[in-house]
Amino acid sequence: MKGVPGDAARRRGLRRVLWPVAAFGFAFGAGVGLTVGGAGLAPWWVGAAALAAAFAGFAAYRRRQPALVYGFFKGARGEEMVAGELAHLPASWTILNGVLLPDGRDVDHVAVGPQGLFVIETKHWSGEVTLSGAQILADGRPLSSSPIEQVRRAVNAVARAAEARPEALRGVLCFAGPQFADAPAHVDEILVCSHLDLVSALTLGPAVLDAAAVARCVARLGALTLTEGL
Repeated sequence: MKGVPGDAARRRGLRRVLWPVAAFGFAFGAGVGLTVGGAGLAPWWVGAAALAAAFAGFAAYRRRQPALVYGFFKGARGEEMVAGELAHLPASWTILNGVLLPDGRDVDHVAVGPQGLFVIETKHWSGEVTLSGAQILADGRPLSSSPIEQVRRAVNAVARAAEARPEALRGVLCFAGPQFADAPAHVDEILVCSHLDLVSALTLGPAVLDAAAVARCVARLGALTLTEGL
């Protein structure tokens, strides 16, 4: 197993915290500067108004910030759960976590073994997730944007990077935690499953890659950047 699961999500969460804080710090400083020492640049009340606006904005951000950041760290925890299950795959498999592709996209996990090359996107949501035909429902409601499309884009990006045969590529949408209670199923060509069913679903089919083909795919993907922790 290579790479650190959840690292990209944690980095995004930290950026979500640090960039706004830095922006508010700059706004505070500018407001104080215009209020105290801004003679000749602008009336003092311009600085006071900027300072008041910065305080109001920061107060609003502080109320929303915990929920925003929590989502990223919850997602990172989901990737750790999935990586823990993938560690139970046979020794003939190689797992790469946090694969950073040349187009800037990061893929949660790539698993390469005899049954194929699996591109796995992890979701760690709250509430109940179910399937209704080819539609994913969250607490009984359809989603505004389907994660199935995200998996398809990731599969296409990995296909270009790994130069793998199309018939050996598989996309997986994996839900970490208890929110997905259905049996593993396919939405078009994408496997949708719980993390608890992941290993059995990946190893169920016939072998489509021999040891040499697995090694070639791993070598190509291993040449890409992998997350290495904070």
